[in-house]
Amino acid sequence: MARRRQPKRRRRRPKPLRHAPRPAARSANRPAARPGAQKKPARTRDKHAPRRSPYRAAAAAARANIEALGAALATESDVARGLDRLLTAARRLTGAEAGTVYLRRGEALEFTAIQNDVLARQVGEEEVRRRVAGRPLPLRENSIAGYVMLTQTTVNLRDAYEIPVDRPYTLLREVDSKADYRTRSMLALPLRDAGERVVGVLQLINALDRRGAVRPFTSRDQQLAHELAAQAARLPGLAPG
Repeated sequence: MARRRQPKRRRRRPKPLRHAPRPAARSANRPAARPGAQKKPARTRDKHAPRRSPYRAAAAAARANIEALGAALATESDVARGLDRLLTAARRLTGAEAGTVYLRRGEALEFTAIQNDVLARQVGEEEVRRRVAGRPLPLRENSIAGYVMLTQTTVNLRDAYEIPVDRPYTLLREVDSKADYRTRSMLALPLRDAGERVVGVLQLINALDRRGAVRPFTSRDQQLAHELAAQAARLPGLAPG
């Protein structure tokens, strides 16, 4: 009876040692390290070092702008020019497309500073003043600026055309109609002199987002606007009319 052939046993390769270091993979484009060359220490971040926050940087920049504005107003002899500068800074920090500064003259509010980027590009700054700065606003009227002046409060509106009927103020739409402009978001707050007397109103119109769309004024915008408005007290010659 013939014997069956036994299958050949394969020789097993010896397993590598568990603790043997594996050779590091080297990129084809990276040259081999020279013998005796020292390796650069890996960069490590200090756990105790404060992290740089973009919000803190923005807040520091805003604070620097506010302080610079206050210093400039303290040496400004022209009240109208100083308020125009204040309006420019307020619009820049809040992203407002337009704005107005009113000063009280007797029983009315007069337009002292007017800025509107949209209308200025279309018709020029002088035409903007002619269209917007019409007759003074009597304080007895239920305008937003008149309400802020008399009550010394702040008004922040998402859409000035959708003011609830129970509010004691309304938007004077004839100003928009005359200027061919559409007011949406609005932030209005009182201006005070060095004696804490309310002498006027700062009004910001249509805050814009990064895409250029109108957005509401945020609580941060309102805080910045109040800090900027407080700098008006440093303007020489600013007094109740």
